[in-house]
Amino acid sequence: MDSTASNPKVLTASEIKTLAAMADRIFPATDTPGAVEIGALAYIDLALQGDYATLLPLYRQGFRAIDRCADAKFSARFTDLGEQQKDEILGEFEAGKIAAFKKAGEFFEMVRCHVLEGVFCEPKYGGNNNMIGWRLVGFPGQQFGYADAYVNRRVDLEPVAVDDAETEEK
Repeated sequence: MDSTASNPKVLTASEIKTLAAMADRIFPATDTPGAVEIGALAYIDLALQGDYATLLPLYRQGFRAIDRCADAKFSARFTDLGEQQKDEILGEFEAGKIAAFKKAGEFFEMVRCHVLEGVFCEPKYGGNNNMIGWRLVGFPGQQFGYADAYVNRRVDLEPVAVDDAETEEK
């Protein structure tokens, strides 16, 4: 788990644990790192301090609703469920089928988008540790030109983050 798990700024430790469980199902680790390892939790926690601060109440309502749903279906907290049980709960949220939480679909989509933002964002925003997300998809980052034309060719350059590019210019 990324360092946010032990030192969150906005979310509680319990909320980080629930978010990590969701992120692990949205963008799981396989033979490559998943959302948690790539830094999506740090990105989301940082974003909820700033530009996404107005979304914090929806996050908190959603986390409570996920645990209520998990308890009602499986008599356990969401974080204690198996992968298939978590997927079942998240599938119901994604479909907006949680009668007790009308914003279930909106909540799921928001978290899904934020997890993916954390995986593929500019690293200076807290996620995409070591540009792993970019490496997974072959994105070269903020390059300042190319030696050859890369039309209809895969870009084979090491990714460069904005902070890295600014340092190289000086």
